Amino acid sequence: MPDLIQGVTRLSNAVYILHARDADQIDVYTTECEYLRCITVPGLNSSGVCDIVSSEHNACLYLSNVNKSYIHVVTPKVTSNKITKWTLSEIPCGLSVMRSGRLLVTCVGTVGNRKLIEFNSRGKSVRSIILDSAISQPYHSIQLASGNYAICCAGAGESIHQVCIVNCEGKIERRYGSASGGGDGQLNSPTHIAVDEDEFVFVADRDNARIVLLSPSLQFVSYVLPSELHRKTNHVYIDRTANRLYASSSGMFDQRRSIVTVVQL
Repeated sequence: MPDLIQGVTRLSNAVYILHARDADQIDVYTTECEYLRCITVPGLNSSGVCDIVSSEHNACLYLSNVNKSYIHVVTPKVTSNKITKWTLSEIPCGLSVMRSGRLLVTCVGTVGNRKLIEFNSRGKSVRSIILDSAISQPYHSIQLASGNYAICCAGAGESIHQVCIVNCEGKIERRYGSASGGGDGQLNSPTHIAVDEDEFVFVADRDNARIVLLSPSLQFVSYVLPSELHRKTNHVYIDRTANRLYASSSGMFDQRRSIVTVVQL
């Protein structure tokens, strides 16, 4: 079975790489790429593994699986790991940690029920934002300094692939993208985003096998590593401590050749 890398994050002095496996789902490395160990999360399984994010404030990892209504919480230890899970009433997809320390979960669902949900450190839902009806398939979102949210999604029957800025009411204020494709101003399955300290947006444009860099106002800036990737890039993460971009990718035709590309910003 192909092993897909579904995300990368850093917690303290270790880097955690999430795989779509039934066991040994998280590989642990030093920040200098030296392998340390692996972690298995009971009940996560390989099907539907979606995202990973870290919280320095709570010293834990959060994992999502779109086939299960759980958020798995892992507190890594050298000799053992504390692993718990939260049961959700929605379907969790992308994860990010907000400036407040709360976990922001992008939830897929039926029309009128696609939303962003904020959870506190105990797994209690403290805020829910229903997304604009023009957003058909939300994948991942990040809160901006303004309080608005950057979100990558599909819309209009999933034929429109875009990155949007939505306000606190879930309404679209700006967008980048159009009908799915590989031309100028187009995206094809944007599955994940990362935002740097200046709020430039890095988009994992998966089926175009590229990373698209957008300005804070969602204007096209450039392609990142346009000649190096040549593979489906499904997840991007910025380690602001080391000023590095991590891109998780799988081969265009051989998904067993999954890699993580590290770029010094």
